[in-house]
This record gives sequence, C-alpha cells and structure tokens, in this order.
Amino acid sequence: MSEHLPEDSGERSLWGATAIANPVESRLRESLDADVLVVGGGYTGLSSALHLAERGLSVVLLEARSIGFGGSGRNAGLVNAGVWRNPQHVVEVLGAEAGQKFNLALRDSPALVFELVERYGMDCEAQRCATVNIAHAPAGMRHLETRCRQLQDLGAGVELIDGARAQEISGSPVYRHGGILDPGAGTIQPLSYVRSLALAARVLGVGLYQESGLEELRRHGSRWQATTGSGSVTADQVILATNAYADGDSQGVRESTLPVYIFQCATEPMDETLAAEVIPGRQGLWDTQALMTSARVDGGRRLVMSSAGSLHGVQRSVREDWMARNRKRLFPQTRGLRWQYRWSGRVGVTSSKILRVQQPAPGIYAPAGFNGRGIGTGTVLGKHLAELIASGDRESFPFPLEALQREQWRSPRAGYYQYGTLALQLVDRRGG
Repeated sequence: MSEHLPEDSGERSLWGATAIANPVESRLRESLDADVLVVGGGYTGLSSALHLAERGLSVVLLEARSIGFGGSGRNAGLVNAGVWRNPQHVVEVLGAEAGQKFNLALRDSPALVFELVERYGMDCEAQRCATVNIAHAPAGMRHLETRCRQLQDLGAGVELIDGARAQEISGSPVYRHGGILDPGAGTIQPLSYVRSLALAARVLGVGLYQESGLEELRRHGSRWQATTGSGSVTADQVILATNAYADGDSQGVRESTLPVYIFQCATEPMDETLAAEVIPGRQGLWDTQALMTSARVDGGRRLVMSSAGSLHGVQRSVREDWMARNRKRLFPQTRGLRWQYRWSGRVGVTSSKILRVQQPAPGIYAPAGFNGRGIGTGTVLGKHLAELIASGDRESFPFPLEALQREQWRSPRAGYYQYGTLALQLVDRRGG
C-alpha cells in the first residue's frame, strides 16, 4: 500500500496509507482508437467507463495524475443519497418535471454503490450501516424536519430520529436534538473504492492510463482526437470527468465550478473500549453547524472528522487546532488522542448547489459541480452517461443537458470561502 500523493508536503492521507494497491501503472505511449474517451480517473469517469464496457463499447480512460488523485481520494467516505440541498430546491431551480427526474435518479444512489461492491467483490471497507444528518441545535432540527418530509415525499426510506437516538448513535453529548437517519446509506474507504472501480473496468477491457494529462482535444473529421505528452486517442464521444481538478485543454470545465476546499483529520487508532463509545454502530454523521462537520470511524478504529478549508501553508495549524477544539466538544471521551493523519482536497461547487451535466460541443459531456456529494452521485451519473451514449436516448437521461457554464467572479468567491472559514475557525470556541 503506497501513500496517496498529497497536495501539500505537510499533509498525509489516511486513505492513501490504507488503500488497496493502485491497479494502473502505465502511461499512454501510443495512438489508440475507441468508441468513447473518458478523461478523469475518479468516480464519475470510472463508473462511466465500467458501465460503457458492460455494454460492449471500447473505452480508453486518461488520468493526469493517479487514479483517485482528486476529490475521489480525498473525501470523508460517506455514501449518501441525493444532493446537499432539499428536493424542493432542485425543483425550484430545474422546474417541476426536470427536478423530479433529477431527484429520483439520485434518491437511491447508495444502492448502486453497494451493488457494484458486491457484484465485483470490491475490497473497500464498504459498510451499509446508515448515515445521519444530525442536528447540532434546535434550529438545525427544524431544518431537518422540513428536509425529512421532502425526502419522504420523494419516496426515500429515511426516518426522523429523536435526541435520545441521536446521542445513542453518535456517542456525543452535543448531538442531543435528533436527525435524519438513512438506513440505505453508509461508509466506504473512498480511495479503495475508486481503485476498485478501476480494477473492475480493467478486467472488462477498458484501457486505463495515468500520468497522461489531456493537452489538446480537437475535432478530427467526425470524431474527437485527444493528445497527451506521449500519445493520442481518437474517439466518437468524450466524457470530461475532471470536475474541480480540470486542467489542460478540458473545454473550460474548470471555470464551471468554484474550487472550494475541505480537509480531514484522523486520529490514531482508538482502543476497543473507547471505540465502543464513539459512533458505536459506525454510521457516518454530518451536522448542521455553520462550519459543517462530518464524523465517522474507519476500519482501523480511527475517528475521522472533516470540515471546510485547506491545510496549505499557515492554514494548517489554524484548522487543525480548530478541529481539535471541535472534537473535544463533540467527542470529549477522545481527549488525549493525537491526530495521526491530515489532508485536504478540492470540491467543485456551483452557485445553485446542483450538479451540472454540460455539453461544450457535440459528442462531449462534461459533468461538474458535485458540491461535496460525489460517491453516490458520481457512480449513478456514470451509469446514466453510459446508457445515454450507448442508446442515444436523451429522453431517458434524468439530468438536464446544458451548455458549458462559467461561474462569475470565480477567484474572489473561492477566496471568500477559503479565508472566511479560516477566520471563523481562528476564533470559534476559543473559550471552550
């Protein structure tokens, strides 16, 4: 098991240290022909490639760094359904019919993740142990009551839990107000999962190449030709699944989202007694604080917590200290545990907080803006993109297809998120 390459030399990723081996070693060094070219070795790209190969299409996938290098290898590993915003928000943004199709497509997204894990025997610590959107205060619970009603109206199998149940699940004295329990959701080792998708795709004949960044993508007759530093691929259709890590000639995908950072801290392993007190059922939690915090326990009995911001440079000590204070308040029984791992990564965020599936040109699909909800969403979207490309049936595709978008005032808005959260974390709960 090799360490996952960090974005900053001061970071060390738990997922990189404990993931299964990367099944991809080769760089593209030749000229290839395929039905479909996929650019990006994350959940969306690899789910697309896997499902295309299942339908008998020839596929080549190019990854600029290593499989799972981007957000797919840097998240908290919570396998959740839907998107961050309430179903009614999606309907208001997309319209009644389109919004309903969108919501229904993602309602049961964890089911596809766990079905793929079982079908292909994936080694990725998958646990269908439920997740809980948990209230940190009475005001947070009022929001969750509304969200739960909307999810239930959609047919989701979620339930509202009271404060006693929330404390029992979390083991936290703070989470005493209740929450939304989704029994079909769960947790996963996120880097192992994306590498498992790559392994399954390779077995089905997908050509997988890493350290093969896209340098140019241009029309070549009726087809598309992509060139890297040492090879090329000609294909009928292209999926640009690069999201927040887009670079090179990626048809402006980078500009279609705001680059927002999240960071994770993981403790040293807890002993069995302590591990039985902290989230004993191993559900994944995320709360309603302004500085949203997620928490889970991994297969090595480490408490993993995440929130907004990067750990680059001087930001690391501020955010790490804040997370230590946050952990002391939420899980006081973990006092004295050291942070053993810390890492961060980029998330593609849209103004609407809704995923975009863009068509920059005929034959090119560029999904972007998972807004921190990529595991289930990316897996489901990849399957639907494969069905669209294989069948040509646009009517059955459950996501609106739109022109390439550009987020306005992208850099200053991203800076506002970055340094605004840093300022809050610098002063938050200093007296506690």
